[in-house]
Amino acid sequence: MHTNLVLGTTVAAAAIGYFFKPKKPKTELEVNSVPIPTVPSYLPLQVDSLLKYIFSVYAEKDEFEYLRHLSAQYGNTLNFRGFNEDLIIVLDPSSIQHILAKNQPNYEKGAEFQAIFHDFLGNGIFNADGETWKIQRHLARPHFQTSEFRDAALINRHVDELLKVIDKHLASNPEKPIEVQSLFCRFTLDEATEFLFGEAANALQDEDNDFATAFNYTQAITGWRFRVPLWRYVVPTRRFLKEIKKLDDFVYRIVDKGIAREEARTREQEKNPSDDEHGGKGGHENLLDHFLSQRQEYGFDREYLRDMLLNFLLAGRDTTASLLTFTVWELSKHPHVLEKLKREVAEVVASGTAPSYDDIKKLKYQKQVINEVLRLYPPVPYNTRHSVEEDVLPNGYYIPPNTTVAYGAYSTHRLVDLWGDDALEFDPDRWGPERVGKIKPFMFVPFHAGPRICLGQNLAYTTAQVTLTRLLQKYDIKASPGFKPELMADIVLFSRNGVEAVLVKQDLSEI
Repeated sequence: MHTNLVLGTTVAAAAIGYFFKPKKPKTELEVNSVPIPTVPSYLPLQVDSLLKYIFSVYAEKDEFEYLRHLSAQYGNTLNFRGFNEDLIIVLDPSSIQHILAKNQPNYEKGAEFQAIFHDFLGNGIFNADGETWKIQRHLARPHFQTSEFRDAALINRHVDELLKVIDKHLASNPEKPIEVQSLFCRFTLDEATEFLFGEAANALQDEDNDFATAFNYTQAITGWRFRVPLWRYVVPTRRFLKEIKKLDDFVYRIVDKGIAREEARTREQEKNPSDDEHGGKGGHENLLDHFLSQRQEYGFDREYLRDMLLNFLLAGRDTTASLLTFTVWELSKHPHVLEKLKREVAEVVASGTAPSYDDIKKLKYQKQVINEVLRLYPPVPYNTRHSVEEDVLPNGYYIPPNTTVAYGAYSTHRLVDLWGDDALEFDPDRWGPERVGKIKPFMFVPFHAGPRICLGQNLAYTTAQVTLTRLLQKYDIKASPGFKPELMADIVLFSRNGVEAVLVKQDLSEI
């Protein structure tokens, strides 16, 4: 995206499309509440503040540190206005709890959020409110129960393929750093598509995989829609819609095969009522079949199934890829943590064997490491809600009706007044038995919280732990000299320049 295009169209559209809104009389609730500190701006429609933020993203600076700097100046509840519209940012745990749990019905995704994501996600669970969201969540929950992936067999099968790709790289370039972010994105795409669709995308075998490329591009452009005011006029759509078509072609092909399979199964069951190959609802091998078994009852069409699958794919693929990426990054910088992890794996998992689900539960220090990565690098660093009615937060600040409210796990997880003077340091011991009691509810929300808490969080932990265990059994992890990631969030937290690490073959049984 060209800088002049962003500047010119944003300023021009602001100049001709918006006018100052007349002030509305204050309600009794507002009069008796505390006004939220507002980030000052000096140009009409707060154009200077908006452009400063856009440049902090576009000029390859750290947008998260920019927002942390604002909170340090104006507090943990602040109003970042643009085009005379409020964007209220909340970071304190009590306010996050209020929005996500205690008064959750008042805070919806909202029409603007849904418009931004609609081309990509349609009316799926990530983009839905009300009954649409409730039905999808109710139907999906059984497939994400722990029993569906206790033996971790599907995960281990895809880890086998991941290790083959790494070994191939090391065979030809043993000292060259590996860009692990791209590698983990392809790995989790394959694992997630099989778990959800029953058919893997095979991105690990093909770096230029059409579906993977389209998914990445679509996500990046959707991220810009989320950031840029007047996105309908600024963010390009021609290629975006072409890439959406590639996603649709892949998903609809699988959906149509699934519908044909389910219709054949239904006909067979009508002939032989006692023969149910799935053993009842909830026993299906993938999410698509799970939904298809209830298609007639709920009237799902192809588009509805497409939307649900892409929504769960976004949540399942990218969050785990982000978690694995930044875990490797932190381990490459902290060899003492890496050595302690290796010793734990060697003690718990028999040499030369893949970890079982029971093994994973015994890796206590590994879980501490992963929680610390999730604290510093929450996969969804910021999210938004839209207030339906006016409200007051627990700290007394007033929320107007019909207002966007953002809560930021990234910033909350790094607040010194919550986590101590070492809040920016990577320290898995803060999750140990001696200190974990200091972590209060809603201080740590990497998978959100309340009624919309992530259904796949247990699967994400399991995938990350199985994969990390297998990596530690086979490789040492070393830092790539001079490399530093540049954090960014399209929708999920990634590094715009990837993440490099040096992997060296080793035998864990000798440690």
